[in-house]
Amino acid sequence: MRDYLSRKPCSDFDLTGKNAAEVGANFSRHLNFTCVPLDKTPGRNTARVILDQNQHLDFTDLQGRNIEEDLSQRDFTINAMSLPLSEFLSSQKGIIDPYKGQEDFSNKKIRVLQGPIFSSDPLRMLRAFRFATTLKFEIDADTLTNISQHKEKLSESAPERIWHELTLFFKTPVTFPSIMTMHDCGLLDCLFNVSGIALAQYEKVESLLNDPRENFSEYADKFNTNAFLDKHYLIKISVLKNANQECNLRLSNAESQLVEHALNGTKSLTQVYLKNNPDQNETYELTLSIHEELLASLILFITDSDGSDIGERTLFCNRILKFYYDQFLPQMSEKPLLNGEDIIHQFQLSPSPIFGRILNDIQKAQVLGKITTPKDAITLAGNIIQSQTKEPNG
Repeated sequence: MRDYLSRKPCSDFDLTGKNAAEVGANFSRHLNFTCVPLDKTPGRNTARVILDQNQHLDFTDLQGRNIEEDLSQRDFTINAMSLPLSEFLSSQKGIIDPYKGQEDFSNKKIRVLQGPIFSSDPLRMLRAFRFATTLKFEIDADTLTNISQHKEKLSESAPERIWHELTLFFKTPVTFPSIMTMHDCGLLDCLFNVSGIALAQYEKVESLLNDPRENFSEYADKFNTNAFLDKHYLIKISVLKNANQECNLRLSNAESQLVEHALNGTKSLTQVYLKNNPDQNETYELTLSIHEELLASLILFITDSDGSDIGERTLFCNRILKFYYDQFLPQMSEKPLLNGEDIIHQFQLSPSPIFGRILNDIQKAQVLGKITTPKDAITLAGNIIQSQTKEPNG
């Protein structure tokens, strides 16, 4: 109904009525559509009928004796509206709206229904912030008070459900105002024990993610690829998680690794930055260690400051980016000047730990432009082998 009122194109439609799930299953069989059961709980059966790749219908059994009772069990007034199917199909607007959802929708307000809405499902507190953020609405004062009174109950929700809701929230481009409201009502502390410093960094991170041109004008397009845009929500999470390593969120392994690599990359960047004017060897080792999460680490690094050295940090980051895109990546994509088989053939060696050092040093020298031909690589490999042979007698 929210999309209907705002005249947005709808990709999914929710239908309810007595034995609606059974009706949906029969409908799908009759017209040869795919039907997927979503909930088999007696009295709450839900069946999804997939019309095509872009549209589906969800048929859910009516909760209560009539539609008014059903709507009374929803979460927020803007979600407690319905329209008879006959009127929807005839383009009429006889909306059933017992809780003034249309008025709240027009006023851009998120208002919880009366009753034990949050205590019966504490995850709805997070959902209030998700709706406020995605719709650009405000949560009304009484609802925020209600959230503050029930915030401790959030721990009763399954971690997987909490993470799913947070993911939808953090994927919204502008979340900082809602983060501050969440902090003010105490709900944020039930997820992350963050300081004012972390909140200040969060604001800077989100601003930089949405507009990287101010700090990275030459490389702004690298920060606007779909692959990096898909990581935005995890970079925001990294700021809050860094402040509280014990937060119990159910990230996937891939998500956890990205957050961990970004945070470790930030520490590595800080260590090299504090040395002042790192040489090429240090720049190479730093870039190699961060690599795929370089952009995420740079965002976190450049915002992890009170701003007094922002100019120096910006210059440092852009030097790293220049090395990465102009030298590191092009050379890493080239065929190695020497491989393991070449070493075996050239030096009659059997595979051993020294192979790893030889290949790593050759790769480094190739990236830094110190060697340019296979002959150069063979000479370097010979020097490494010779030095290794002499070490025990040194």
